[in-house]
Amino acid sequence: MSGAVLLLALTGGSGFVGRHFAAAARRSGWRIRHLARRRPPEADPADEWAFLDLSAVEGAALGGCAALVHLAAHIPSDHGDPVEAERCWRINVLGTLKLVDAALRAGVGRIMQASSANAYAPATQPPDEHAPLFPRSRGYYLGSKVGQEIYAAERCRGEDVLLQTLRLASVYGPGQRSGALGAMAQAAANGGPIRVHGTGAFGSDLVHVEDVAMAMLLLLASDRAGPFNVGSGVRTTVAELAQLLARQTGAPIVHEAEEMEEDWGFPALNIDRLTALAYQPMALVDGLATVLQERAN
Repeated sequence: MSGAVLLLALTGGSGFVGRHFAAAARRSGWRIRHLARRRPPEADPADEWAFLDLSAVEGAALGGCAALVHLAAHIPSDHGDPVEAERCWRINVLGTLKLVDAALRAGVGRIMQASSANAYAPATQPPDEHAPLFPRSRGYYLGSKVGQEIYAAERCRGEDVLLQTLRLASVYGPGQRSGALGAMAQAAANGGPIRVHGTGAFGSDLVHVEDVAMAMLLLLASDRAGPFNVGSGVRTTVAELAQLLARQTGAPIVHEAEEMEEDWGFPALNIDRLTALAYQPMALVDGLATVLQERAN
C-alpha cells in the first residue's frame, strides 16, 4: 500500500483473530476505526473508535473508510440450544445485512467478512469454494454464517463494491484461551498429561492466526472477490496433535474412554484460490512452537 494512509473500519477487533489482524494491518500502514460497543482495551492509542451494536445497527460510522472488515459474530456458549437460533440470526445475519447496507450508503468500496469453513457439507475430499454449504453440526451458529454470506452477497449484487468472504478453518495460535488445542497445549506446557478422548480420530484443518492475518492483508491488496478458504490445506487429528505436542515437550499422552461414537470432524480445505495470491501457511509444528513458547513464559 502506497500513497495516502487508508482508513479501515473493523468489527471484532477485540477478538482472537481481530487482535492479530489489527496489529498486522497497522504494520502494513492502515489506520483503524474500531466499530464496537466499547473501545477495545487492546486498541492502539492511534486507533479510532465508534459505537456499534450488531443487534441494532444504527448510524454505523463508516464515513471516510476505504474498507470494512467484519469479524464480529455471536457465537453461542451452547451450540445445541435452540434459544440461540434467534440471536444468531438477528446478529450474524440481519446485523451483517444492515452493516453492509450502511457501508454501501457510505461509499465503502471494499467489504471483507468472516464466515466458517466448517459450514461446508460433509465431504471426504478437500472442498473448494464451489463446494456446497450445509453444516451437519452446530447448525444454529453455522447456519447463521451461511445466511450471512447469502444476505451480504445479495445486498452487494449490482453495487460498486468488492465483497470478499473468509471461510476460516480452525484458527489457533498465541493468545488462544479456548478450544481443545488450547487446553492440550497448556497441559503439554505444564508437563502433561495430554488427554485424548477415545482414539482421537476427530480431525480438522488447523490454521495459525498469523496466517489468517497474512491472508487478510493479501486479500486487501487484491481485486479478487468472492469466498476464500483460509486454512493450512492439511487435516490433523486430535491423536496427531497430541503426538506433536508430546514430541515438543516430552509430556505423556493419556487416552480416555469415549462413551459416544467418535466424530470424524472436518476435511482439509482446498486453499488453491488463496495460494494463487502467494499465501504460504506455516507448518503445524512451527505454529505449535509459538503457542508453547507463550505458555512457557
